[in-house]
Amino acid sequence: MSKKKSAGAEKPPPKKRSAKTSVDPYSQKPGTSGKGPARKSGRTAKDGTGKKSKSGKDSAPRPVKTVKKPAHRGESPSDLTKRDSAAVAVQAGEETAIDPDARARGDIPMSLVSHLDEFRSRFLVSLLTVFIIMVVGFFFSDYLLAVINRPYLSTGLKLNVFNLIDGFLLRLKAAMLAGVLLGFPVIVYELWKYISPAIAVGDRMFARLSVIAALFLFYLGLTLTYFTLPFAVKALLSFTPDDMTNLINAAQYLNFVMLFCFAIGAVFELPIVIMILTRIGIVTPSFLVSKRKYAIVLIWVLAAIITPTVDPLTQSLVALPLMLLYEISIIISKFMVKRKKRRELAGRV
Repeated sequence: MSKKKSAGAEKPPPKKRSAKTSVDPYSQKPGTSGKGPARKSGRTAKDGTGKKSKSGKDSAPRPVKTVKKPAHRGESPSDLTKRDSAAVAVQAGEETAIDPDARARGDIPMSLVSHLDEFRSRFLVSLLTVFIIMVVGFFFSDYLLAVINRPYLSTGLKLNVFNLIDGFLLRLKAAMLAGVLLGFPVIVYELWKYISPAIAVGDRMFARLSVIAALFLFYLGLTLTYFTLPFAVKALLSFTPDDMTNLINAAQYLNFVMLFCFAIGAVFELPIVIMILTRIGIVTPSFLVSKRKYAIVLIWVLAAIITPTVDPLTQSLVALPLMLLYEISIIISKFMVKRKKRRELAGRV
């Protein structure tokens, strides 16, 4: 009876297992997981999605922490760490590759296109400055031509125009000359701002003073030329025979004045040239002193070539200032050598 009773008794229903589901961190879809081994860190369960539990009910998703998806599905967290460390190393290498002295003086590394873009912008600023001064100078061309023609008009003669368009071209040339002469400091400034980052901080003062001195000497040469032009014009006109009349073309006279002024202005840059050569080490004060007599002969020959006359007075007005500039160049060269030796001694200490 007891056996029948126990046999006929109904078995208790099996206990329902709580369905544990997991969520795929990449697809965010719920999935089922049995009582399998514990999941390893960094890996997700590979159970299928949309399965039902043994009880026939959908399994509830188990909340999981969000996992950051790597850039590539095949990369593991260790690969990501290696890649990030490599990127940081490359960036640090690029920063250390730049010269610290260059950073201190503001020399920012730039590509060729960036250098060309900066050069274009500074060139356009210089060109625009010269153009604006030239436009303004064209409206004052009468005054400019009167100043340029004064050395010739002081002789009592007049200049002549032989072509219909020469009057317009004369005004245009005078305005262009004014634009270049008055806008030249702006051109030098823009050029300085372009090349100054490449100059060492210790040499910038020397370069800045050299540029200022070069501008001063250039305009000094132009001024001296303007005061020597009347003597040169009178000397040249004195060679005209008495039975001939001087019919000087105004355009040719303007070209002569421009060439003469720029030639003297360039010659007056002699001290700057000597100073740069001494700084480089090509020229020494002893060399300049030993070659003084040859330099004097060359100066007088150069004055005879530059001045259009054989008048001794005109040549003296050009040669004497050049001889004075040569002596100033020797003094500057001695000063540069002493300064260089003083720096070397300070560096050794």
